[in-house]
Amino acid sequence: MKPFVPPIYKVTTETAFYLSLDVLKLFYDNAQKRLADYQKQANDTTERAYKTLAIYATLLTLLCAYVFTHPDLAWRTVPVWFLLAGTALSTFWMMRVVMPRDYMPLGNTVKDSQPNEYAVSFTTDGESSDDDMQMRLVLRDELNQLEQSIRWQDQVHSRRVRLFGRSLKSILYGICAAMLSYFIFIFRLKPTG
Repeated sequence: MKPFVPPIYKVTTETAFYLSLDVLKLFYDNAQKRLADYQKQANDTTERAYKTLAIYATLLTLLCAYVFTHPDLAWRTVPVWFLLAGTALSTFWMMRVVMPRDYMPLGNTVKDSQPNEYAVSFTTDGESSDDDMQMRLVLRDELNQLEQSIRWQDQVHSRRVRLFGRSLKSILYGICAAMLSYFIFIFRLKPTG
């Protein structure tokens, strides 16, 4: 089921009558290109997220192994704990990026397209409207559907990009905290004399 996203812009029936069929088709093709671009971006983000997640999992494994094999170095492992915390938080955010996400399939189902209702509305006094008029109205509805899909895809992609950014910031903050604690540890324990 497609989630409801109110369209920012809606093609009206009057517009469909005033514009030529070729112009309407051009708008439709442009909208399809935009939606295809969003879908490519979503696939690229997912691919990068899986690669980054594999790196994070490797780092988590290494850091945990170091902490578990050096329990006697309590204060000296504080930087490692900061790295571990930053990497764990980054992994959490990256998991949110790759978790199963909502999906809006392209186009309409036959039920959503409602060909029977179109046929009734295109018939007056037992005669069918011309093909040009039918195509205009179908294109109008498809353009409105594409606008809704584009808006929805934009919202979903923006959220995933923010999560990806949080993940990268988290690991960076973990590295900075580890470096700071390491320097504090070094300069605090530096022998004076």
